[in-house]
Amino acid sequence: MRSWRVSSLGLVTLGAFGVWLLLAGDAVAFQFKDEAGKFSAKFPAEPRLHKREGKGATGPQVHYTWEVDVEDRHFSVTYTEYTTPPVKNYDKNVMVLLAASKGKLIHQARIDQDGIDGREIITLLPDRAVIRQRMFQVGNRFYQAFYAGPYGTERHASVETFMASFRLLK
Repeated sequence: MRSWRVSSLGLVTLGAFGVWLLLAGDAVAFQFKDEAGKFSAKFPAEPRLHKREGKGATGPQVHYTWEVDVEDRHFSVTYTEYTTPPVKNYDKNVMVLLAASKGKLIHQARIDQDGIDGREIITLLPDRAVIRQRMFQVGNRFYQAFYAGPYGTERHASVETFMASFRLLK
């Protein structure tokens, strides 16, 4: 009889630990720092890098994207490095995103990070997905902290953690 109680206690402890892991799932995060890119962010898992070179109106440019996909959600930080700094125009950046995604702007706010002005936008997409994005332009770099997932998840704890953790480094 005594061994059954120990086993039951062990099962209860294991079950409680499992519930804790489920509830704390969003608390598990990967602190990431890109020294060359001059930013840091707390991703929900270890991100992978995708690099793409291209040419735009201001000349050659390189896009560096660190990204993580978790189930039906996407977290990424992209910075685009331009040869010649583009004119800072967040309104134009927002309009280009809306046109490309056929989305509807549901929130836009000016934000500031240590004296650097930026924007945060939330866009509802036609398929009921949502994009939440923070953007900053610093010199010849344009930074975007980007989340995409089902509508209604844009204020989820893991998204708040990711967005709040995105920092530009000096």
